[in-house]
Amino acid sequence: MKKITTLLLAGLFAIPASAATLDIEVHGVQSEKGSLVINVYDNKKTWMEEDQQDIFKQHIVPLKGALKDGVLATEIDIPEGEYALHIYQDWDDNKEMDSNWIGIPKEPVATSNNAKGSMGPPSYKDAKFKVDATGAKQVVNIVEI
Repeated sequence: MKKITTLLLAGLFAIPASAATLDIEVHGVQSEKGSLVINVYDNKKTWMEEDQQDIFKQHIVPLKGALKDGVLATEIDIPEGEYALHIYQDWDDNKEMDSNWIGIPKEPVATSNNAKGSMGPPSYKDAKFKVDATGAKQVVNIVEI
């Protein structure tokens, strides 16, 4: 009986978080040049870090033929949880957001909840949102700074 109970308990803890769909609409894309890079973060500590190990999930969409009236629509399968998005249009497809010498992006950018920063990037707190079992949707505007 102990073995059965142990196996049942082990099975309960092995159940992964259920996946949901995050629908994303990016408005204001001005050209089909390059790709749209969507970085998904799951905590404040790594928010907007560029190292691959700090990004929970990265979704790259080539823009050629993907726009409808300046809008890109895409979706990401993701576990339920709390997330924030940092999105940029990678004009030169070098897989990094190009910025000037003081860190201001040279390429168009957006964040979830259309969060804006004050004298710097937006906070994780302002950009975070929940994904539950029914999924979630983020509609953002990409802009050149």
